[in-house]
Amino acid sequence: MEIQKTFFEIAKKKMPSNFLLADIVGEVLGVGTDSAYRRIRGEKELSISELSKLCQHFDISMDSIVNHQSSNISFRYSPLDLSNMENYYVYMDNLSMLLETNSKAKEKEMFLMAIDIPAPHFAAYLDLTLFKVYTWFHSIKNLQLTYDEFVESIDVNQLAGYYNKMRDAYKQTPSTEIWTNNTIEPILRLIDYYADLNCFKKKETLYLICHQLLQLIEEIERNTENESTEFNGKKSFFRLYLSPIDIMNDFSISKRDGVSVVSMKLYTINALFTSNDYFCNEVEGWMKNTMSKSLYLSGASAKERFKFFQQMKNKVNNLLEKFEKLKY
Repeated sequence: MEIQKTFFEIAKKKMPSNFLLADIVGEVLGVGTDSAYRRIRGEKELSISELSKLCQHFDISMDSIVNHQSSNISFRYSPLDLSNMENYYVYMDNLSMLLETNSKAKEKEMFLMAIDIPAPHFAAYLDLTLFKVYTWFHSIKNLQLTYDEFVESIDVNQLAGYYNKMRDAYKQTPSTEIWTNNTIEPILRLIDYYADLNCFKKKETLYLICHQLLQLIEEIERNTENESTEFNGKKSFFRLYLSPIDIMNDFSISKRDGVSVVSMKLYTINALFTSNDYFCNEVEGWMKNTMSKSLYLSGASAKERFKFFQQMKNKVNNLLEKFEKLKY
């Protein structure tokens, strides 16, 4: 019965506030309201088949229920088959819808530890985002295409729709990010590396990507100064911290109506997810402890904020100067 009790505690947190748990349980199991309440109160034990149906409906791992208080943690992972570009379209469609759903929750918030610039910031800059996708496909699938050929081979308009959804959803979600002075380095190294490999047909493409990166930095700087992002006239708070030491784990926490989900980034785009309470609480505690030792750029003096963002802009401009000497 302890497993049953644990399941219903988690299910209550995940369901919308305007629904009754007994109604949903009754509908999923095909039983009456009284029978549903008896199962919720623990007066009638759930069968394995019933628990399986309920876990599937509420998107709760059975393993996470069974091992709720053990040292075992269940993670969710959606393999991304790269043999067909259509699989990536489906993946991005699902991801954008998930972020959109989170943004519409009554209570929501995100915390991000940024080894790399978080993906939602890229979403507003199509060419820069497509370059990130290209490098990912190039490393995982070993593409034998230039960046320009890759872009010509995909449905850019379809992807732009998904990226726009991601951008809009993030702007509607209160968020706290922790960066370091090296958070910009991964994207700079990628641009520099693929330029050295002659993966661009035109120097103008390199310029465009770099200028979009500068625009991205300027947008984050404005959001940091204003302590907010804005979507359709409505503002959500945005807080940015500068950690004095490098971050070793690329974690994020999404909180929606009392339920926390931790994601651990893999291979630039994909990630592992878990809603294990103990792990989520531990990660959140670690993030808040890091924040307490970091410089709050959103509330810091204009001098400190200017220094941080100017440093990143200088690195991009240094790369642009290097590209001016390249011959195409």
